[in-house]
Formats: sequence, C-alpha cells, structure tokens
Amino acid sequence: MATINVQQAKGGTKTFRVRIRRKGEPTQTASFSSMKDAKRYATMIEGQMLAGKHFLAKKPTHTLSELLERYTQEIMPRKAPETQRSHRAAVVFWQERLGHKRLADLTRTDIITQRDTLSKTVAPATVQKYLVILTHALNIAIREYEWIGTNIAATISRPPLPPPRQRYLSDAERSRLLAECRRSINKHLYALVLVALSTSLRRGSLFALTTKNTDVRTGTISLEITKNGRGVVLPLVGEALEIVRRLATSSKDGYLFPRGKGDPWCQYRAAWEHAVKRANISGFTFHCLRHTTASYLAQCGVPLFTIGGILGHADPRSTARYAHLQTDTLRDALEHMTRRISS
Repeated sequence: MATINVQQAKGGTKTFRVRIRRKGEPTQTASFSSMKDAKRYATMIEGQMLAGKHFLAKKPTHTLSELLERYTQEIMPRKAPETQRSHRAAVVFWQERLGHKRLADLTRTDIITQRDTLSKTVAPATVQKYLVILTHALNIAIREYEWIGTNIAATISRPPLPPPRQRYLSDAERSRLLAECRRSINKHLYALVLVALSTSLRRGSLFALTTKNTDVRTGTISLEITKNGRGVVLPLVGEALEIVRRLATSSKDGYLFPRGKGDPWCQYRAAWEHAVKRANISGFTFHCLRHTTASYLAQCGVPLFTIGGILGHADPRSTARYAHLQTDTLRDALEHMTRRISS
C-alpha cells in the first residue's frame, strides 16, 4: 500500500515523498516535486509488485579496499614470492587512492585520473603493471566473489611499452664483471651471478633455491613455481654445480643464498651495483644476465624452442627476440639446403 507525505521547506517548496509497503517486499521510498509524479510512481511500483515483476536492485556495498585486502590474503599467496613483493606496491597504491570507493561507484574517470597521475612519476611498464593488477582483482570480484558484474578497468587503455631490452654482456664485459664480483665484500655475489648466468634463472627463483629443490647428486634444480606460474627443472653443470654443492653444504637455513630479513635482494643490491660500476659496464641490470644467457645460447645455435624451455617462456614470442643472433646458424642451414638442391 502506498502513502504520500507532503513536506514543506522554509522557503515554501513542497516535496511529495512516496512510501510503498508490501508484505515480503522491502519498503520503497522516493521523493518528487509534484503530487502528479508521486502518484504515477506509486501506481507503477504497486503494479509491478502485484505482477511479480519488481525486483529491488541493491548496489553492492563492498569497497575496493575490501576487495584488495581479500585479494592480498587469498590470491597473492598463489604468486611467486618475488612477484608478491613486486605487486604489493600496486595494491597499496590503489588502496590509498581509490580504496574508499564502493565497487559499484568506481568509474573509468577515477581510474584514468590515477593512471595519468602515476604516469608522471614512473615508467610505462610500471603503469601497465598497476593496471593489470587492478584488472585482475576486479576480475576475481566478478568470477569468484560475485561482488560486481562488469570490470571497467579492463576498458582502460595502457601506455605503450618501449622495445624490450636485449642488453647482454660481451666476452670482455663478462670477464670484467665476474672479476669484480670475486673481489666484492659480499662473499656470495660471485656465486649468485655465476649461477644466474649458468641457469638463466630470474632473481626471485635464485633466492628460492634450497637444499630440498636442488639435487647436487644428479645436478638438477626443480622449482614448483616461477614468475609465470609454471614449474621448471634445469640441469646444473660446470662451475655452477660446484658452487651449488658448496652452498648446500654450508647452508644454515636451507636456502642456498643467504637471505636476511625482508627482500633478499637488499643484501646484494649495493654490492652488485658497485661491481657493475667498477667493471665499467653501462645500461646493465641484474635481469640482463638472463638475456645474456639466452643470447649466448642463440649464438651457439641452440634452437629457439630449447632456449624457451630453459628460460621457462610460456609464449614463444618471448624467445623470438633472440632469433636475430642465429644468423650464422641460419646461413649454415641455407647453404646446406642450397648444395642439396643444386646437386
């Protein structure tokens, strides 16, 4: 049954407030500036209720902060430890900037404004990462939590990335770098760099090496999860195997490389940067060691498919960047084929 109350402001303006009550239905209220509109609304809603066609659309009350907290507790642990550390800053960013907003009230303008603000201080790759994490969180809210029905973050454009870095060490640079790592006050830096070059493992995977996932008898490394979510099994050969054997014997906490508290890279960053500087190598990061390994393999004529398997690439296009280094191998193959068709 509908009731209409008339409310008059001090200035004489009248408001007609409709209240509709029906057993088994939530109370409906609405305000109008004329009695005619109020009666029309009351008649419409009562008719819908009688016909069983009226459904109250409740706006979700969950906030973005609630979603990100749950995302941190339930989804983040599924990621590799290094990835978790990298993604945590993005989660904090969205919590601080838009965490107070209800998911239902989140707009494209909200996200675009924060994207543009972020672009002024960080690289395009970081902006992309932040948007990817927000998009993933909202997808989880749709698929697993059923808190919202659409993902507006998926419609936001992302800044283009520069061409992928393919910096790798020349033979002379490698010799100088390894020599400086040997001289470092960090007695584990040389081992870390040598194993990185010998296995192409990412930094996070190197710090995840333990006496349990490293078999020094057979010379193999077995990691259940890496950055891309896949496991990897790699052989250890040469000096890297000897180093790992020594590390496994001297390990006090089960990890091959001492970690300390917090981010283990903090124990090595300064020593690494000093070694690179003393070796007079420019534009080279620790991740470039991985590119160096891949480049050396390509130059040795190792098939790209095999290189992709060693690097743990999920997408063959990631390995294709090293194809240009196989010119000599391709020339040999074409010369062999030409001799055959010419005979």
